[in-house]
Amino acid sequence: MKVTVEDVSSVKKKITVIIPRDVVDSAVEDAYVALGKKAKVKGFRPGKIPRHVLKSIFKDQVKSDVTEKLFGDTYSKALTEAGVHPVSYPEVDTEGAAEGQDFTYSAAVEVAPEITLCDYKAIEVERLKIDIDKKEIDAFLDRLAENHATIEAEQKERPIKKGDIVTVSFAGSIDGKPVKEAAAENYPVEIGAGRFIEDFEKHLIGAESGQHLSFEVEFPADYHVKDLAGKRIQFEVDIKEIRVKNLPKIDDEFAKDVGEFENLKALKEDVKKRLEEAAGKREDQAVSRRIIKKLVEQHPIETPQSLVEAQSLDIIRDTEMRLRSQGLSLEMMEAKPDEMMATIKPRAEYEVKARLILEEIAKREDITTTKEEAQQRLKDDAQSLKMKYEDMKKRYDKDDAWDDLASRMTEEKTLDFLTKLVKIKEVKKLSKEFRETTESEEAE
Repeated sequence: MKVTVEDVSSVKKKITVIIPRDVVDSAVEDAYVALGKKAKVKGFRPGKIPRHVLKSIFKDQVKSDVTEKLFGDTYSKALTEAGVHPVSYPEVDTEGAAEGQDFTYSAAVEVAPEITLCDYKAIEVERLKIDIDKKEIDAFLDRLAENHATIEAEQKERPIKKGDIVTVSFAGSIDGKPVKEAAAENYPVEIGAGRFIEDFEKHLIGAESGQHLSFEVEFPADYHVKDLAGKRIQFEVDIKEIRVKNLPKIDDEFAKDVGEFENLKALKEDVKKRLEEAAGKREDQAVSRRIIKKLVEQHPIETPQSLVEAQSLDIIRDTEMRLRSQGLSLEMMEAKPDEMMATIKPRAEYEVKARLILEEIAKREDITTTKEEAQQRLKDDAQSLKMKYEDMKKRYDKDDAWDDLASRMTEEKTLDFLTKLVKIKEVKKLSKEFRETTESEEAE
């Protein structure tokens, strides 16, 4: 067997394999012998069919079978001999195996690019240190008070106002035809909370319990239910009940009610500490993102498109799972697969580049993950998800997912290693500036 390799690009190689005709002839002979034992041809007993008859009937089938067998027997050996480690399935080109001739085939495969690592130890990134201000603490306490609010039916007859929780039954229609997605019974609407159609809420303000309303609402163009987005819908609404939210006073007694705090001052100190810890954890993730961004900027590598496509599909699957958790779907969002792939591709390409660079750093620094470490991670995950480890292990065994878990863990270890290694410049920011900076980075 003769093997040659051609570099098509930095991430693609073409392997050409030539198998000598004596090997081909032997494989053809074996194929006809095996075929002769089981073939059924009218007028001949099994095993007694002349070779020329078999050839006249099964020549194409034998050629296909021998071609497949010779490729299967030699492809992995050819990769090893050529020192090629593909990250994609091969694109095979051949005229097939023929008796009395050498058998030649070529296989084009994508490979990971060769990466010349920069001096990653010299990378410098910022770490934001947040100063929690009074407004941030007060906002948290307001949300805490909301969670401890009591809701009671309004006893007085009065118009609906902002802050009320109104129970309504409504039915929507377009040109007299009912719209299933725009109907509900005993639906709670908190006026001014921003969780319902703003124009719908405005029509409720000023009305009273027991009243029937009829009005038209134009749904936002970006409404999550595509069938309703941008549509003008006629609503018939019955106001069933008005309820009021009673917020507790934020004082020493409130502090004692929500936890073991001596007074409001102690509660505020605890809130500040918790906000600082949350900001610190968020900033740990931000530092990792900044390191990855620097690495990608300093390593302008080509990416194998097969890996980019696989990463794009992973992102779409994650999106589907998030939508399902919200009672939505890609179909409801009218998302088109081709358009999604095109939109997601730049992000997928970035993530593939980052992974390839981190893998190279892990090799240089001898950062690995053992089977025992992967098993322990799965046990920890099972415990946090309140699932049985054995059930999760069976799924990982079935899906052959251990290598993926180990790769993710090695990537995490490499980022931890880099976080301790690179130069980190601490920058103080107020709560608002901190949020604006991190939100901007997350959106990139």
